[in-house]
Amino acid sequence: MPEFAPVRLPHYDGRGSAPRPLLDDVAAWVESAPMAALLRRYGGSLPGTGTATDLAYLEAFSAVHWDFRAGRERHETEPQPLAPEQEAAVTDAALALGLGAELKPRLEHYTHVLVLGGLVASCLFRTRFAAEILAAGTSADHVTGVGGFRPLGDADLESARLSGLHCGAFEIDAIEASLKRAFGIEGRPHIAEGGDPHREPGRSWKVATYEHGPMSVRAVAAPSSIPDRRRADTVDTCRFWADEVADLAPGDSVLVVTSAPYTAFQHCDAIAHMGLPYGVAIDTVGIDPAVLPEPHFRKAHTASGYLQEIRSAIRSMRRLHYAAATAEAELAVEAAHALLRDEP
Repeated sequence: MPEFAPVRLPHYDGRGSAPRPLLDDVAAWVESAPMAALLRRYGGSLPGTGTATDLAYLEAFSAVHWDFRAGRERHETEPQPLAPEQEAAVTDAALALGLGAELKPRLEHYTHVLVLGGLVASCLFRTRFAAEILAAGTSADHVTGVGGFRPLGDADLESARLSGLHCGAFEIDAIEASLKRAFGIEGRPHIAEGGDPHREPGRSWKVATYEHGPMSVRAVAAPSSIPDRRRADTVDTCRFWADEVADLAPGDSVLVVTSAPYTAFQHCDAIAHMGLPYGVAIDTVGIDPAVLPEPHFRKAHTASGYLQEIRSAIRSMRRLHYAAATAEAELAVEAAHALLRDEP
């Protein structure tokens, strides 16, 4: 049995929701028992002088003790050996901190279902998971898969071969092909695009739209926010989708579909970059690749992998805390101005 009670991830219901509960949720996650236990195991403890200071400490601490990527992609990072007792303790803490699978959406209807891309295997099983959620009774107006102009590597091509997926040259091609398979879509899309992804992937973009009964299905790739340094990342793509494609409005709801153990950090980023700026409700579900039916899709979780994603969650919590604190300060200024206007 897990040693810890589950810690709720930050919750945001969109229009009419104040930023303060988000700040409280982040503080509760940072100060939780599983986080404290992890820190003790690695010789650390929170300063305890405020959530912003605690998050800065956690980001610096995790960079020293839990960052195994060293600038590499996730799938290029080798697991780090830990003692069996350490493996079990880290796994228990990670699951309590929200890094496990979350299979059930909270709402019956969403304006948007947003499927996050990745390797070809992730594109395939996440789009299938989204289709299963909708087939089980959850409804949506729009489904979008977001990817990028990352060239497909050997692992991608092998997954595509094993799955019989014809997926082009880039991640965005894989998410588009996966959406068509998952939702049984035929026919040609309406395409809007710009740039040459073979020459300038950081400046290129694409939106492919399919009509699927009463629902639209899209595949979206975005330009990078720093095109001279890197291709677009997930945040770039989600911002581009929100700004240029989805026409998000207060009162909308977004269900983000991903996989464990990325649920926590991607949920926080979605609130910070879509929920708060647009006043939309954000929920996130994640499927566990360790229990997928296809052997070539399955991926066992390691303690070092969980630690790496706890670091990712810390960094996203820090961004969310800053965004929520900024929003709360802006509300306070607006309230003060309103009081001044009402004075005789």
